[in-house]
Parts: sequence; structure tokens; C-alpha cells
Amino acid sequence: DRQVEVTPDQDGMAWLSAYLPAEQACGIEHRLTVTARALQNPSETRTLTQLKADVLSDLLTHCCDPATSNQGRPAGQGGSAGQSGSADGAGLVDLSTVLGVRPVVFVTVPVMTLLGGDGPAELEGYGPIDPQTARKLAAHAPGFTRILTHPETGTVLSVGRDRYTVPASLRTTVLFRDKTCRHPGCNRPAPACDIDHTIPWHRGGTTSYDNLAALCRKHHMLKTAGYWHYTQPEPGTITATSLTDKTYTTVPQPPPF
Repeated sequence: DRQVEVTPDQDGMAWLSAYLPAEQACGIEHRLTVTARALQNPSETRTLTQLKADVLSDLLTHCCDPATSNQGRPAGQGGSAGQSGSADGAGLVDLSTVLGVRPVVFVTVPVMTLLGGDGPAELEGYGPIDPQTARKLAAHAPGFTRILTHPETGTVLSVGRDRYTVPASLRTTVLFRDKTCRHPGCNRPAPACDIDHTIPWHRGGTTSYDNLAALCRKHHMLKTAGYWHYTQPEPGTITATSLTDKTYTTVPQPPPF
């Protein structure tokens, strides 16, 4: 049932679509996003969406092996194989430096489902998946992050540590909880954001679930500069306050079960 289709559009353009298992589609989209962000720089004029399209094209149509840098790029195109840049050749970046990015897919699985139960699981960016697929991903598939939840309350099982550097397991839990940048109205995906100490570390803030939140680089910098202030009265509940003392409160999305 897998298929790839090309639908002609106009001006020499076309839509490329692929019908794949959800976990593969989510992994591909994540890799494109992370790789495209690695190519962003002050001189880059393309949007993130345009970069993702160019990365997809480069990965599938050009040879990105530095050892064969003179091969694989159709004649007439600027730059060498394995590079992604604007049409005039400016801002070229060697894709071989970012091709090591591995797709990461978050799969939330109730503990009892892993033990053979029939409770639903959640594939981040897609929705519910069947228990059999969830058990397979949680047990075998490399590149997938398994998040266990309490079978009754749906609470993510995690352990915090009192140190500045956020442990990988705690970071994963916060990213899954927040899903996007927690500044009101910002929809930057959480995996592309910084993990910020709501109460700064130098002011006594702890590296814990109830003092961490995802903030995109822009809003993180605005917070550091003092334009926005954040509090976390409850774990995951973020209140943002502007310089004019206007407040906006956001709450995390509830677990899917």
C-alpha cells in the first residue's frame, strides 16, 4: 500500500507526495526539519519550508559523499554535489556535515501496553497507533524515543537531577510535554527549541521538570534580554509577562489517554 506520486503543477513545478507508515513519515519530516535548520545562517534568504524542500531534493538526487564531490549534480546547477545553497551559489553549505542527523520519533506507550495490554499508544505528530506497532517501535526500532506513562493517570514517568545540564531523559520528557515553544502564539516545534530554566540557574533555579520549558531561540533571547518574564506555577503551566505587565498563560496538552 506504500506509494509515491508526482502531481504536475505549473511553471515547471510539481507536488511530490508519499504514502508511508506514519512512523516513517514522521521520521523523514523530522530529519528534513533538523537538517534544514542546520543550514540556516544570516546570509540565507530561503525560508525553512524552502530549505526543507531543497534538502529533500539534494538528499535524493545528488551525491552527498565528499569523496565524490564532483559527481552527482546535474549540469548547469551552481555549487558542488553535497551542498545546499541559493540559486546564485551564495551561502553554500556542505550537507555531508549534517547528514548524520537521525530521525527521532516520540512514541508514548502505557506500561501495560508494553506488557501485552490493548491500551492505545500515541505517535507524536500523527496520533493513536495500534498496540502491536507501539510494542514493536518501543522494543526494536532504533531512532525512536520511548516514553512510558502511568497506565491509569497518563503521567510521564521521569526523574529529575539537581545539575545545570539537563539529562537526556528529562529533556525528552519536557519536549514531549511542551510540543512547541511555550511563548504564547509561537508554534516552533519543541525539538527545535532550547530547554530553558524558567527560574534561571544563577538565580537559584533547579534543573527539574517543574522549572524547565521549551523556548525557541528568539523568545529565549528576548527572555534573557529582559523583554519577557516567565513563571511556572504548576509543572508545564507557563505564564508569560510582557514589559507592559500583560500576562498570558498556556497549559500543556493533556496525555492522549
